[in-house]
Amino acid sequence: MNSPRRHSRELALKALYQAEINNSDKLESLNQIIKDSLFPPVIENVVKEFLKNTKANEILSGKVEEFIPDFVDSISSNPHEEVSDLRFHVKQILEKYFSGVTINESFKPELDKLIESLGSKIKKHSIVEDFAKEIINNLSINNKFIEETIEKTANNWSLDRMANIDRCILKIAVCEFFYFPSIPVKATINEAIELAKKYSTDRSYEFVNGILDKISKENKFIKE
Repeated sequence: MNSPRRHSRELALKALYQAEINNSDKLESLNQIIKDSLFPPVIENVVKEFLKNTKANEILSGKVEEFIPDFVDSISSNPHEEVSDLRFHVKQILEKYFSGVTINESFKPELDKLIESLGSKIKKHSIVEDFAKEIINNLSINNKFIEETIEKTANNWSLDRMANIDRCILKIAVCEFFYFPSIPVKATINEAIELAKKYSTDRSYEFVNGILDKISKENKFIKE
């Protein structure tokens, strides 16, 4: 299973790649990817677990298959609601499909557990969202410097000649070098290599490693 920061880097990579291909805003691309792929699987797992364990007759005899996608889409559209708003939102969707269930006193402990589980899972994955946004924000602000640093070090390799995905991986790593000093340089390079192995061609990780190793040495970054 990916660490939160690796998950963040993957989201940032997809957003940066998409933005460069479509000539669109980086943060808008990231927000769309987060909306589509970060929170929906988490919320779907929570609600399926809830449905598996529920004892509410209104739910057991209701339209469960129609409820699940509506619930996931609805909660995913605004995952960072206050607990009171989240409770209201969840009750609203439940009543839409299972009339009367939320006024049933015996259902209250199940509802409380569902709200608690949703809040906990969303909070955990918000860490992934926050770091991905930090990367993209720093890339947007410092894009020119990051590109110049890569191109200067790559010698005969202009940015335009690089594979799009390799260029995006390099940008994220160089951004970490200069603007995330708490992250060890060695960790950044290793993560970039893993991204190249997963998303690029067979030998791309060697190219990525070579460029980043040279940049780290030229700028006297400590590889710890």
